[in-house]
Amino acid sequence: MKKAILMAAAMLLLAAQLAGAQTVKTGSKTATKIGYVDLQRALNDSNEGQAAKTELQAVMKGMQADIDKKIAERDKLKAELEKQSSVLSPKAKKQKEAALEKLTAETQQMITQSNTEMQQKQREKEVVILKKIKNAIEQIGKSEHYLVILPADVILYPGGTKEITDEVIQRVNQASPSPAPSGK
Repeated sequence: MKKAILMAAAMLLLAAQLAGAQTVKTGSKTATKIGYVDLQRALNDSNEGQAAKTELQAVMKGMQADIDKKIAERDKLKAELEKQSSVLSPKAKKQKEAALEKLTAETQQMITQSNTEMQQKQREKEVVILKKIKNAIEQIGKSEHYLVILPADVILYPGGTKEITDEVIQRVNQASPSPAPSGK
């Protein structure tokens, strides 16, 4: 994701250099308007971003509860094996050890699968919201005559540029109103 953003920013900078002769007329002056957006803040602070975060946290809680049950089951079996180790026959001990190994592998697989699923859900939600952010940026760029609008994380020195993150968030919220989650 960051590579794509950085690549897009590099292309935009190149386009800005190539279009260096292009300027926007503002009254009697000629000026080049360059803006920047903190995409992560726009993603996190938009109503939709906050709702997605809340939803993902609820899903994660459910997954964590299932993982915790599996870990408790594994720990119980491990404790039984340690207590009964000296009185179990070699065959029974080997069976319990095999069951413990299987349960440990299942637990690890469940954790890995949950992490993968959460990352996928997060990416899906981010893509939808980022499309709305991109549309808002394009609207602002056109209506306010910006030459280029860059992601904030590629700006090393913001002199002469304007941060438009708040305006982007406002437009995204207006375009797809969803109730802001409480607690902020």
